[in-house]
Amino acid sequence: MLLRHACLVMLLGGLLAACGSGGPPRKVHPSTASIQQLAVQADGSWKLTLRIQNYSTFSMHFSRIDAGLSIDGKDLGRLEATPDIDIVGNNGDVVEATFRPNAKTTFGTDVAYALKGTIETSEPKESFKFETASRLTPVPGIPNTYR
Repeated sequence: MLLRHACLVMLLGGLLAACGSGGPPRKVHPSTASIQQLAVQADGSWKLTLRIQNYSTFSMHFSRIDAGLSIDGKDLGRLEATPDIDIVGNNGDVVEATFRPNAKTTFGTDVAYALKGTIETSEPKESFKFETASRLTPVPGIPNTYR
């Protein structure tokens, strides 16, 4: 009987130890950034709302975005932003950045854009190359603003 109890205790202890593996594995997946909104300012600069998407399974601290920005295939310069934001795993958030295009740009009813560069995180220390291409259309009732 004592041997039976000792075996049962050892079996339960082994099952309990197997359950305490520390949770699901942490998987790092490349992050991306896209333009959620572009507002042309009176001085010619652009106020950009950037959406950063964290595809990893855990929180990351996003520290820097450095990307080339083109509109309708025309290179307009480098977008540099320092988001300084934590984004939980499999989630996204937005940050604002100011951009001054290196050439005058006119917008039609909709516009194609492309971002190509890197996103850096400080926790953990990672650097992801990314490329995003999409379209922006005018926001009804809000002049010089595109989503």
